[in-house]
Amino acid sequence: MDVDAQPLYSVALPGARELVCGLPFERRGAEQHWGRWDGRELTVHDELNDGLDRILSDAHPAHAGFLTLEHYGNDLQLHALDGTVLAENDELRWDHYCGFLDGDTVLATSDVGYAADPEDHTTWLLAARTLEIRGRVRYPGGADDGPVRPLGDGTWLTYDATTDAVHRWTV
Repeated sequence: MDVDAQPLYSVALPGARELVCGLPFERRGAEQHWGRWDGRELTVHDELNDGLDRILSDAHPAHAGFLTLEHYGNDLQLHALDGTVLAENDELRWDHYCGFLDGDTVLATSDVGYAADPEDHTTWLLAARTLEIRGRVRYPGGADDGPVRPLGDGTWLTYDATTDAVHRWTV
């Protein structure tokens, strides 16, 4: 792979010998590249892109694959290691803040930065294998309009700009 770019985002896949890396390209958006280290040689594949403009979101040890988001938030997809789409959710306009809450659940936000009504800035719980919506997160004190960062251990972080505080949450 002959690329002069800094990784936008990278995630190590189960087994720690595999890595998916999102690379930004000025005119083409972000492309996904999959690499595998066999102990002697690094093999890199770029056929995960298939002409799509997707953003790498996350991976979790409980899944032999990774989560991506369409560049403009039109859908969220779960992929196998070879790039095959295993599940997709295009019910809402998803924001770039999403990932595995744990092995069974994906945490994703919708309409952050797009909706005028703060109530539309919503955090959702999705089934990790099907990406079907399980429910909506309700924060004490009302809507939370900031980004979320799932940590993979059943917790996630939010940032409150009005109090300049980071909060850690669990279901």
